[in-house]
Amino acid sequence: MSAEMQGEISRKNISKAASLLHSLVPRADVFCFYSLKRKCVWRSDSADDFEIDNYILELPDTFTDELKGSDEMQKRTLPSARTLLIMPAFGDDREVIGMLAAVFSKNVGKSASFNPNIIKSVLEPAVELIGESLRVDKVLAFTKERAIVLEKELKLVYEVDEKIHGVSKSHSNLAQLVGQSGRYLGISYSVLLIPSKRIRISATHASWKNVNRKVLDRYVIDQLLPKLEGQRQPMVFLIPPVEGSSKEHEKGYQTLLSPLMDRHGNVEGVLAQLGRVDKQEFGASDRRFMSHIVRKIEYVIQQSFDSMTGLMNRAGFEAQLHESWKALQSNADSHQLIYFDLDNLQLVNDRFSRKAGDDVIVRFARLLEEDLPPSAVLSRLTGDEFCILLTHADSEAALKHANDIRDKRAALRYLQGDKSLQITMSVGIAEFSRSNGDDGSALTTARMACESAKDHGRDRIEVFDEGNQSIIRRYDDMQLVAEIQQALDGNGFELRAQPITGLTPGLNHPRYEILLRMSDSDGKPVPTGALFSAAERYHMMPQIDRWVVSNTIAKLTEVRETLEERGVVISINLSGQSLGDDDIYGFIEEEIKHSGLSPSSLCFEITESAAVSNLAKAQSVIDRLKQFGCTISLDDFGAGLSSFAYLKNFNVDTLKIDGSFIRDITENRISESMVAAITQVAKVMELQTVAEYVESDLTRQLLVKIGVDFAQGHAIGRPANFDDVLAALADTAQVSAL
Repeated sequence: MSAEMQGEISRKNISKAASLLHSLVPRADVFCFYSLKRKCVWRSDSADDFEIDNYILELPDTFTDELKGSDEMQKRTLPSARTLLIMPAFGDDREVIGMLAAVFSKNVGKSASFNPNIIKSVLEPAVELIGESLRVDKVLAFTKERAIVLEKELKLVYEVDEKIHGVSKSHSNLAQLVGQSGRYLGISYSVLLIPSKRIRISATHASWKNVNRKVLDRYVIDQLLPKLEGQRQPMVFLIPPVEGSSKEHEKGYQTLLSPLMDRHGNVEGVLAQLGRVDKQEFGASDRRFMSHIVRKIEYVIQQSFDSMTGLMNRAGFEAQLHESWKALQSNADSHQLIYFDLDNLQLVNDRFSRKAGDDVIVRFARLLEEDLPPSAVLSRLTGDEFCILLTHADSEAALKHANDIRDKRAALRYLQGDKSLQITMSVGIAEFSRSNGDDGSALTTARMACESAKDHGRDRIEVFDEGNQSIIRRYDDMQLVAEIQQALDGNGFELRAQPITGLTPGLNHPRYEILLRMSDSDGKPVPTGALFSAAERYHMMPQIDRWVVSNTIAKLTEVRETLEERGVVISINLSGQSLGDDDIYGFIEEEIKHSGLSPSSLCFEITESAAVSNLAKAQSVIDRLKQFGCTISLDDFGAGLSSFAYLKNFNVDTLKIDGSFIRDITENRISESMVAAITQVAKVMELQTVAEYVESDLTRQLLVKIGVDFAQGHAIGRPANFDDVLAALADTAQVSAL
């Protein structure tokens, strides 16, 4: 509360005693009450009396002590010969809080009956009343002043809370918190410093506009931040003046340092409030206010940054992209996004341990930070995916920066004993500007460019190009995902079956492979390659495999007796993604048990590449399905360079020879030799063989000569609707029964 406001309240309360004072001492001409600063707070008449005011003002500094130590009323004679009696008003603990002056005419003061001590005894109750009133005024004034401060403080706190609830986790929101807290406290220079996260946000008052902020920041980090170790509450430090300097920021000042804690309770940064414009010292309320502010900043930081690497997380990065998009000055201005994906991190996890994989992630994060431009923003988006935002840069700058990082990839080689693994990275670069979409699409195009780099062999850089076929495919895949989900939800798939025919006597039991077809929302067939490209890219194959298993078994249940009578075997494909699904075997087993089908009527096809890349899980699924009674076919066999070496690891029943050898077998002696070799090895291991993509009778005849057991392809039979195939099987069974 201001002194003027407090004086007004005191004046009103003391004036209530005017009639009492005059009734007690009617001979007094006027009563005045003075504060300890010798200022007249109240007088019983409205006329100014400068003689009294000047006299009181010129009293010695020791006069207050004289009042306190004397039992007698102080009597003085004014230059005008008027008599002045002065007595103290006491507060708590006999503290003098003011003085009452009674002024008498010169004739009254000279009277023999004029006795100051009697007047004092008469006035004492009234003066005590005035003192009590002033004490209450002081308490009320302090309480009201405190309430105003708290109200102002709470108002700002509520405003901060509202911003936190709607915060977009970007630097701009942190800047608002820093700026608001500085303005509220009247700070010359406010700065938020979190070195490990490359965060430096400041707000400067005009009085310090010429200050060297870098020097101040370095002083805070090097000299003051270490003093906060182990502290949780804001602390005040005194910055000594620079001798002989006339600069405002070198005259010495207080600084209020508020430590910021990480998730583990360690000090990782500071919000420093350096110097107050009005030179006031920091009080308890200031420290309490800043304690609240830094807790809010910690919340924003924790919501916006990855705990493992300390980098900005995806949510924080997307908010930053939005802020950066708004900062673009024109359509010609642009930022660049550099998207990184570690190619073989999963191999580190599988070969060494997940802890080893985490170590690689942290090392890669530090590698990305090494030469990061000051204005750039770095984020860890997901497990092994990172992105850098280069502001106001062109593609050449982004390409150079990406190449510089790739040149350091030797530092990512993981060593454990005598084992090592070189980590590589695929990189995508995309422009981020107003002319090519909003901030949301920029990250998508950068990721598409990165995945295009993976398509083209990995360990390379791709710059986004709308004409790039790989990127076009990725865009098409994204468009197709929604339709795939609709097909899954609404049974929008069609099951088809293609016959597999025996090439030697005794192999005449009907066999079919289940194939999947899908139509788009316009009823047009979706190419199989596009369907599975999108499903694999967005990890939807496990859902599709389950749909196929469930619907195939449901249809087979209706003709269960026919299957058993004719020994029909139905082949169902399992994707590599399903092999990684820990629950896939339990799902298949439950579906078969519930249907009542014989497990021997089902064969599950697993591609060689999927089995090899998921070796341990593939072995587990294969063994459990075999134990349950199903048969297993290793599809696309021979496509890998080490096919025969891996073959002994899998307990399968059939080898399905890769179609690349069958297509040109009648013209290519190498293909013929490969098929013959596979067939020979299969016979030694007592495995059956299937040749797919048999498109001519000449091919079929050659396969018979080589000794292949089964053939599949258009020359054998085209895929047909599964319901029609089952109906035909049932009809044939009825005819045979007749």
